[in-house]
Formats: sequence, C-alpha cells, structure tokens
Amino acid sequence: MMLFDGDKIASLSPEEEHTKDTPMPSTTSPPSLPDINAETYPFEVVQYLLDQAAHLNFFSLAGESGSAAILGAGGVIGIRIREALHRFNIVMQSPSPSGLRAQNLMGERLARFEHRWMFVPEKFGALPGREPPPTRFDSSRSQRFVMLNAVCKFDNGKDGFRGFGTGQTFPVSFGGNPEVQAGAVGNIVEGFGKFRGLEGTYTYCGTLSPDAGFRGSLLCRVVDPEGILRTSADLPELKQAPFPELDTTYLTFRGQKKNRTQKTQYTFDSSGEVNGLQLDPQIRLFYFDCALDGRGELRSTSSIGPVVGSMPAYIFFNVLNPGAPGTGAAPIAFHDYDEYVFSGDESGSMGSFGFDGGGGQTLHLTSEPGGGGQAFTLHLQGAPGQKALRFGGFGPVVNGKGQLSWFRGLTAHNSAVGIAPHALSTAFIARIHDPKGRLRGRDAGRPPDAIFTDDRGNRQNVYIRRD
Repeated sequence: MMLFDGDKIASLSPEEEHTKDTPMPSTTSPPSLPDINAETYPFEVVQYLLDQAAHLNFFSLAGESGSAAILGAGGVIGIRIREALHRFNIVMQSPSPSGLRAQNLMGERLARFEHRWMFVPEKFGALPGREPPPTRFDSSRSQRFVMLNAVCKFDNGKDGFRGFGTGQTFPVSFGGNPEVQAGAVGNIVEGFGKFRGLEGTYTYCGTLSPDAGFRGSLLCRVVDPEGILRTSADLPELKQAPFPELDTTYLTFRGQKKNRTQKTQYTFDSSGEVNGLQLDPQIRLFYFDCALDGRGELRSTSSIGPVVGSMPAYIFFNVLNPGAPGTGAAPIAFHDYDEYVFSGDESGSMGSFGFDGGGGQTLHLTSEPGGGGQAFTLHLQGAPGQKALRFGGFGPVVNGKGQLSWFRGLTAHNSAVGIAPHALSTAFIARIHDPKGRLRGRDAGRPPDAIFTDDRGNRQNVYIRRD
C-alpha cells in the first residue's frame, strides 16, 4: 500500500514542546521524505470528512443463552460469545481541582452479537475463515485470540453486520482478585440494513472469562458521510438499568489536532529508518449515544466538548512502507503509546496516565509488551486522492501521575486519520478499576444538563455549546 504519491516532498517543521518525563525518539528528518503535513486538501476539509461517522457505544453482557467455553486439547481453547448489547452512555465532566468525574449509564438492549473467540499462538496469521490450531487458554499470561463467525443483529430485525477481528488478554489482579482484561479490534466485513455498503471498526475494552464470556464496552465507529445513522434529533430517553460493574468507571474523550499548525513528525530507529510518527494533539470531551427510535430506526448522535488536556502520542509503523495493504483480510499492524495529560480550571496539569498500545517498551517507559492495533484503508467521500486510514487499538493503563497516579485498567481507541494532511478524529474509552468510586460524580445517575454539539455548517473546526 502506498500512503504517499511521492510527488509532495518537503522538510518537516521544527520539534514542538513535549512533556519532560517522556523520552522522545529522534525526529530529525532528511529533507527528501514526503511531508506528512502537506495538504492534499485543506486540513479543515479533511477534519470535517473524518468526523462524518456514527459512534455506537454499547455495554456488553452475556445474552440470555449465555456464553460457553469451547473445549479441546485438554482444556478451554475458545469461548462461544453470545452478547447482549445495551445502550451505554459515558458522560465525562470537565476536570476540576478534585479530579475527573464521569457518569456511566446502562440502558435498554439494542442488539445481539454472536461469534467464536478462539485462542491462537503468538505468531498465528489470522484470516477470516481460517481456523487456528487448538490453543489452550492460560489465565496467567497474555494471549492473542481471533474473533470468527461474528454476526451482530439489532433488535429491530433489519440492521446489522458481519465482522472479523483479533484481540488480546491481559491478566491482572486487583486487591488479590485475579481478572483477565481483554481488548480487541474488529472490522465490519459486510453490512445489512442501514449498514449495507458502510465500512467501520469496532473495539472492545473489558473482561473475559470462559464461563461469563465478555463484559464491558464495545464501541463501533461507522463511516457515515450520507447521515444514514447520524441524526441531530433527540434520541428516546434512556431506560436506565442497574450498572453491572460497581468497582469500575469508564471514561471517554476525544483526540484531535488544534488546527493545521500542529505538525506531525516522523520518528526513526537506531539505523535511521522511519519507524513511526509523533504528535501532540488536544484532548476534548466527547459524548455519543445511539438508540432505536419509536419506529425502530437505529440512530446515533455525538457532540464534542471543550479542550481538557493534551496527549503526546507515538505511533510505531512505517507509514512509507507499512508492510500490508490495509484491507480487512490484511490490515496494517501498529503499536503506539499515548500520555493523557488532563488540565484543571487553572490550566495546569492535574494528572495524567499512559496508554501502552505496545509502544511503551520502545520508549523505555514500560517493561511489559503492551497491546496493539490494526489499521485499514479509508476512502473519504468527496476527496478523491486523499489518503486516510481507520485505526483501532487497545492496551493497558500505565504510568499514572499526579491525581491519577492510582489509575489501573485498560484503554481502547477507535480512530480515523488523514495522511497529508495528518488530521485525526479519535475516540478513547478507558476502563478504570475504581472500587472506591472516586471517579463517580454525585450526578452519576442523571444525564448531562448540557452537551456540546458540532456546528455542522462550519468547516473551520469550531464548536458551539447547546444548553
């Protein structure tokens, strides 16, 4: 796959300021490299096109028939996952001197999702329809798995999709209680109903067990330039149900560049070869919801809030030679590391935490391998020739600092990015172990009084508040 046409050559901009505690690979660029910040189309246009997506966020629980272990090779080799997907609102508030707060609201069931999650050897080449060799589940170590025969059907009886993906387990212990966390990335292979002809990525962030299956967040980001799923109308009121994870709080936020002046830079390995990208985008509040309306139509809304921090980020893959075409059967593998730095009312950092999508060891920030991610080519309607990718990734929460030094858990991100210009539209979901409820606000059972909405008529990346 060629992410550059090779006809735009320029030197990169000077390095920007980064956090003191984050080591930075070399970003000195030979002048012959393609300029990843060059504008095939204006930055604001590409940002607008990337944002034309529906965000469908669910809380996944075992369905009525339950999940079941798949046995073989003298033990568990997979899990037949039968999910009930419930409406899931995560409403994160602006940081305050007392820290971060979020509301977690689970509502009515919207869909069912069934597939086989099969454990695989570390070097197994996963493909749709390819059965892995029997591999025993080991709750004491991190393992890869593949998600086969995935079919999601919404309760309206007409919408859904088939998918394929891969994931990874992360054994942890909280207060002496062992738990297997799981993150995964899936690709919509074929859609039906409203999903017909649409492309999208879904990411998991939760826990996994042979008996209970998966439990946690499933975020599906569907490219939706025609507004088939997106709406500006109010959704039906959420039919609130008891939240099933009382020791956990989910956070959600968005990553995007401030504007075209924020430049992305190449990073290089010890031999001088390009091995990734470095950038320092903003963190914004991000709210999204989906529901079946009174006519059974699936609709999605999203709104973008104020800047609440910054996130130095490193993405490790060779954008000049990614090594795969970025198709559903052959996605581009990548690793990354982010630091989410949140700012309080006085604009000073109130704390931060890291996300290790497999890049922590490269930066000498972690000792464990971390998670990973996959990228798929993306066509931006109305911008022929514009290079773009869909990204999905997951990894452990690491290196908490300040008021967030106690953070432990798992994070997943679901993104779309442009290449030349390098614009991005990223949704993050962090699952934080929170047995004392320190992240839960007093209004945790009440929807937000005010949300922020994108001014669709303004392509200059300006946002207004709707009260």
